[in-house]
Amino acid sequence: MDERINIKKYKGSYTVELALLAGVWLLVIFAALLLLLGTYTRIRDTASLAEAAVYGSSCAVDRSGDGVREAAGRLQGRGDYFSVSGSKREITASFSHTVRIPFWNLRWQQSKTLKSKVIRPVLFIEKVEKARNLIQAAKDSG
Repeated sequence: MDERINIKKYKGSYTVELALLAGVWLLVIFAALLLLLGTYTRIRDTASLAEAAVYGSSCAVDRSGDGVREAAGRLQGRGDYFSVSGSKREITASFSHTVRIPFWNLRWQQSKTLKSKVIRPVLFIEKVEKARNLIQAAKDSG
C-alpha cells in the first residue's frame, strides 16, 4: 500500500519540472539567435568597409582619381553609420552603430575602423630597386 501512495504523490512532477526548464531553453535559443544575428551584422559591415577602403585606395593610384570620394560612393546606400576620410596616401573607412537586443533593453555597440594605404606600384618598385642597389654597393665596397 505504501508504494501506491508514493506513486500518486509524485505523479505530474515531470510536467512541472519541464515547464520550469522550458523558459531556460527558450532563453538559450533566443540568446544564441541574437548572438548569430549580431555577429552576422558585424561581419557584413566589416566586409563592406574593407571593400570600400581597398576600392578607394586602388582608385587613388591614378593621380587623377579621388579615392575618398570613390570609397564613399561605394558605401552610399548601406546606412548612415559609415564614414570615409583620408588623403592621397591613405583611405580610412569606419562604422559605428548599435544592435538593439529586445531583452532588458540591451544594446551591442559595434564599431570598426580600417585603413588602406595607397601604394603606387611604379614608385614602390623604384624604391625597392634603389634599396637593392644601395645594399649591393655597400657589399661591394666593404
